[in-house]
Amino acid sequence: MVEILENIGFFWCLLLVGASFVGGILGTLSGGSGMITMPLLLLSGISPIQALATNKLQACFGSFTGALHYYKSGLVDLGQSRSYMLIAFVFSGIGTLAVQYISPDRLSVLLPFAMIGVGLYLLFAKNLGDDNHTRQTHPVVLYVFCALAGLYGGLLGVGIGTFVIAILISMGGYGFSKALAHSRWIVFSINFISMLVFIISGHVLWLLGVMMCIGQLLGSSLGAKMAIKHGAKLIRPLVIGLCFVMSIQLLIKQF
Repeated sequence: MVEILENIGFFWCLLLVGASFVGGILGTLSGGSGMITMPLLLLSGISPIQALATNKLQACFGSFTGALHYYKSGLVDLGQSRSYMLIAFVFSGIGTLAVQYISPDRLSVLLPFAMIGVGLYLLFAKNLGDDNHTRQTHPVVLYVFCALAGLYGGLLGVGIGTFVIAILISMGGYGFSKALAHSRWIVFSINFISMLVFIISGHVLWLLGVMMCIGQLLGSSLGAKMAIKHGAKLIRPLVIGLCFVMSIQLLIKQF
C-alpha cells in the first residue's frame, strides 16, 4: 500500500477505485468501462503498459461478474457464443503479446470510423429492440469481426464491449438485451487471456488492481441488475451514445 501511495498518491487511489465502480456500471450496461478507467490510469503517472495491464485485471473481474449475472438470469446460451469466444480469445492473446512491442495506435485509426457507422446504423435502423432480428451477414464475416474485436481488445481494448455489442446486433441478428448479455462473455474471454499474458509479463500493479477489482465487482453487479430490469429502453441509448463518444475520443487523440 505504501508503494502505491508513493507512486500515485492516496487521492489517485480513491479516484481510480471510484472510476472502476462507475466503469463497472457503465461497462455492464453498454460495454464502455475502459473509457473511464484507462484515461485516468494514464493520467495517474504509471507507465502505459502498466495502465493497460492493471486495467485488464479489473476489467476481467468486472466482465465476469456481469456475464455471470446475465447467465443466471437466463439471457445467455453459451452454446451460441462459444465459437465467438474462442476466436476472440485467440486473437486477444496475439494482440496482448503484440502491444508489448508495437504501438496499438495503428489499429485504432480505423476504429472511430467503424464505430460512427455502427452508431448511425443503430440510431436509424427500425425495429431494433429486445427482439432478435434476421441476420443479413454471412457467418464468416461475423467470425472475422470477432477476430478483429479480440485483436483490438488485446492491443488497447477501450470501448471493446460497445464494439462487440454492435457486432452482435448489426451482424448477428441479436436484440439489445441478448447482445449485451452475450457480449459480456465474449469480452470476458478477451480480458481473461490478455490479463494472463500481462501477469506473466509482470506488468500488473497488483494492489491497485485488486482495489479497482472491488469497485468493478460492485459496479458490475449493480449495472447487470439495471440492464435486466430496464432492457433495451436503457441499453440502446447508452450503446448509441457510447459509439459516438468513443469515436470522438479516439479521433481527438489521433488528430
